[in-house]
Amino acid sequence: MARQNSSNFRVVLTRENNSAVAEILRAKGGIEVVEMPLIKVERNVDDADFADIMEEMGTYDWITFSSANGVRHFFEQFLKSAQDIRAIGIARLACVGEATARELANFYLRADVVPEESNAIEMIRKMGEYETLDNLKILCVHGNLAARDYIEFLEKEHHALVDAVEVYKTIGVEIDKNSDVAKQFRKKGADVVVFASPSAVDSFAKNAVNLLLDEKALRPKIVAIGLTTAEAVKKFGMSVAAQAETPSPESVAKAVLSVLK
Repeated sequence: MARQNSSNFRVVLTRENNSAVAEILRAKGGIEVVEMPLIKVERNVDDADFADIMEEMGTYDWITFSSANGVRHFFEQFLKSAQDIRAIGIARLACVGEATARELANFYLRADVVPEESNAIEMIRKMGEYETLDNLKILCVHGNLAARDYIEFLEKEHHALVDAVEVYKTIGVEIDKNSDVAKQFRKKGADVVVFASPSAVDSFAKNAVNLLLDEKALRPKIVAIGLTTAEAVKKFGMSVAAQAETPSPESVAKAVLSVLK
């Protein structure tokens, strides 16, 4: 159903922490922001594996981070073991994108490499431009759903010596059919739904029965954060109205506003 009046636009945000994006959108006026997290992120560290990594700490030439969650959970565990950030040694640091680099800055560390396009392969390419990676020792920090192709790229194309450690897991959330957010979504729909990751798209599809729109509800347009999320949306037969090029709050809000015009 198309919008019939000039009342507030409804924007549904589906990741866990939406405060920065929500603040920008609400400041524009006339926008109701609804938070409906479809995934949750939990610490997932094997203590024995991490202890092995800590024994090698100080010998790595590079440490790479594939997400802000990876940075956060890695250093929470790291500081429990080391209690001194200097134990990281002289490793160069690479982040998959600006949001990840900002999280790194929270630990008073600056990324040496951040690709313009936020994906792991581009991060590795930029590391290769920084210096040859041949026979360098690299630690890759990631979550349970991270693609491993960039690790293979490091090993086969750049002949690097790679260790990898998983520090968090992403889990789909089952939406309670009788919750207020589900009831309101079925009744009203939304102008826009924002997906931040392929796992959020997958969770939305799995919650389809609990979120099935009423006949008079607004059919939302979709904003995807990043190319991989956009591709995941299309795999489910849905179309992408706008794509945020980066996960920064400003970029996401800009994409949403472009759809609401």
